Amino acid sequence: MWLAQVPALPSDANAAYQQWIDDGNGGLKPGAAFDTVDQGIKNVIADQAEANRSSPANQTQTQQDVSTAQQMAAKYGTPEGQAALKAMTPAQLMALAQQMMPQANTPRAVSPEDQQLLQKIGDGVYSGQQQVMADVLKLQTQVNGIESQWDQDVAALAPQEQAQMRALPVCPGEASIPSGLESEKLELKFADQRISIASKYLGQIVPIVAKERVVVLPQIDFGDDALAAWTQISDPGLKQQTSPSAQGAEQQGLGGVGIVEQLVESVSSKAAHAVMDKKAIQRKYANATGCGG
Repeated sequence: MWLAQVPALPSDANAAYQQWIDDGNGGLKPGAAFDTVDQGIKNVIADQAEANRSSPANQTQTQQDVSTAQQMAAKYGTPEGQAALKAMTPAQLMALAQQMMPQANTPRAVSPEDQQLLQKIGDGVYSGQQQVMADVLKLQTQVNGIESQWDQDVAALAPQEQAQMRALPVCPGEASIPSGLESEKLELKFADQRISIASKYLGQIVPIVAKERVVVLPQIDFGDDALAAWTQISDPGLKQQTSPSAQGAEQQGLGGVGIVEQLVESVSSKAAHAVMDKKAIQRKYANATGCGG
């Protein structure tokens, strides 16, 4: 569900800009779509933790553990009880220790239905996790190469812009600077070129993001299936024991969602900054005039 809500990476820089909130001071904040996914994942993890703390199985087990501890303290906390402990054989001490262990750790018969559910949970780790991470790394390497060329193309514009700015005719008078209108025109020209470059490389990264969604999907499905299986376990004690594995599997799946979202956010932000910079130029020259104005 959460993977489907991760925003798509646009192939146009202006569309990428729409995914962000421009604070007008050179900063971008994630838009509603990114916030929804981020907050949703946090809520899922928080809900799991709360459910684990407040589940009847956990509360019952905790009450049983406390009751056992209180009984043992009352029985062996007296001088007579301490003397009885010292007189016990190693075998008797071992039996007492086993008696004090939480019931969740004692052997129990598992129904065939619960056994099938346990197989879906396993140890809470997707068997293909290493391959997923290897594939993600390969895709990220491709993105890094594209972004490197993107940066080079943008950097190549700087000396051209500086040279053309120096060549602008200056207004007569003591200031000896170009008119604001001419400066704005030149800066906007290069801003548009940077936006065009951003859109060019966005188009190359879009299919890589699509591949990454496919790569992490089995990991996400495993987490969803494991958690669903865990909710159907009928034995309360067994459910308590397998809770960490089931929730770990689900969080691993959410991690896959995070991998895709992080890539989309990073590249979208990079492109959006090119548009943000253009808008900053427009604000800068909002009251610009020509020579003598």
